[in-house]
Amino acid sequence: MTDAEPGTPKPTRGGGPHVGLILALTIRGLSVGNYPDMTRVAQTAESHGFDSAWLCDHFLTLSPDDYVRDAGITDGANGDAPAVEGPSSIPLLECWTALSALSRDTTSLRLGTSVLCNSYRYPAVLAKMAATLDVISGGRVDLGLGAGWFQQEFEAYGIPFPSTGDRVSALAESLQVMRSVWTETNPRFSGEFYTIDGAICDPPPVQQPHPPLWIGGEGPRVGRIAVRHANGVNVRWWPAEKCAQRRALLDRECEAIDRDPSTFELSVTTLLAPTESPEVQRQLRARFKSIPDSGLITGSAQACLEQISEYQSAGINHFLFTIPDVADSDYLDMVGEQILPHLGTAQPA
Repeated sequence: MTDAEPGTPKPTRGGGPHVGLILALTIRGLSVGNYPDMTRVAQTAESHGFDSAWLCDHFLTLSPDDYVRDAGITDGANGDAPAVEGPSSIPLLECWTALSALSRDTTSLRLGTSVLCNSYRYPAVLAKMAATLDVISGGRVDLGLGAGWFQQEFEAYGIPFPSTGDRVSALAESLQVMRSVWTETNPRFSGEFYTIDGAICDPPPVQQPHPPLWIGGEGPRVGRIAVRHANGVNVRWWPAEKCAQRRALLDRECEAIDRDPSTFELSVTTLLAPTESPEVQRQLRARFKSIPDSGLITGSAQACLEQISEYQSAGINHFLFTIPDVADSDYLDMVGEQILPHLGTAQPA
């Protein structure tokens, strides 16, 4: 039995699925690179009834070519990503600093990390950081954590890059350490990668027993670790059919450890860009060719709603949407006005 079972927060301002907005990814065109724009977008999303805002934990952004290579994204129908001229990186705000600022510039949005790289911070320190932000924000933190994949970034910043197996094993230990720090009066843990002895967390997080823990990753082993130690797992760019298959697998993993499957969430990250113009749709698919077609929700508002409904039928009730040029385009308002109302999320007051 896992003590992560309280589950993830549901939409607080309406029914329907949980809808989050990703403010920063490592892909050019999907990241807000300055804080004035970031806070404006977050406040607009909040007014439209989005439930959460999320930032990635990266220091470098990537050209589509680099993203395909380093993130391991492959899609036979799309072929190779187009070459992009210019610098390989664009401005990207550090996620914890930016989320701390957003906690004061928003009032109801949950604040998430999609996802933190486990190798970048010791888990007991990370637990303390998250607890502090949970206190400052009034209990609005969602902590997403992953094993890390961006070797180019590790090497650029002088961070050791262990084998995949070791990174995943360390992730499993980190989850146990953080939950211990959050929930025990005198937390102790001794593992292969981490050891703590009395890492007290005072003040504790506002959310009890602890802030929701999300795991980012697609592999079956990562899913098993998440089922045992977390509240949910997030996958990127998957079609609804693949999500349904993984939902069934996760349900079986829950049952194997006597966990109620309804307490464990499967979340999906997709690009969302409503437009009725076939030419704009074509341009979007060409521009974001590094993302598989299955990861793009585009077309008319009704077509987008139908695609989202397919995910809901596959057992997805938690969406993290990334919107192209979100600080400069009309897509955010279109989503807020034409899509969110029909998902059952709350309307602005």
